[in-house]
Amino acid sequence: MSYPPKSQYLDSKVQTASQPQLHMMLLDGAIRFGRLAQKAWAEDAQSVAADQIMIRMIDIVEAMVQGTSAGTEDSSKSLSEQFAFIYRELTACRLDRDLEKLGTCLQLIEYQRETWKLACSKLAAEISSKSQTTVLSGMHTQQTSAESLSLEA
Repeated sequence: MSYPPKSQYLDSKVQTASQPQLHMMLLDGAIRFGRLAQKAWAEDAQSVAADQIMIRMIDIVEAMVQGTSAGTEDSSKSLSEQFAFIYRELTACRLDRDLEKLGTCLQLIEYQRETWKLACSKLAAEISSKSQTTVLSGMHTQQTSAESLSLEA
């Protein structure tokens, strides 16, 4: 079966993404669908399209709840509780067609995205620092062993 190029690109991107990148992709998707739902509801409060978009957003947030609930650390539990709260609010928002509540949920998800972005940047910097230290340490070892060689016969 042949997929359109955009679908192939997305599949490839998901298959090669790290866990932090996948989480960021979920956050981005939830925000994108939330903004689309806001726009659809603003144009027509009874829009079936807005309802379908909200279902996709809720599905993404549910996936984030499931992904974070598997963790045993306090930070994972806290994150899971935050996403569970957003999930409940979005579900109520969808039933009530509450545009204001949707806006609040979007703000919470955007805050989570910014926090996650900072955490990923910090992690990348730490990994980069450790790998540079390892490389420099290896160069120092090579240099020391080269210095200890004697060319005298």
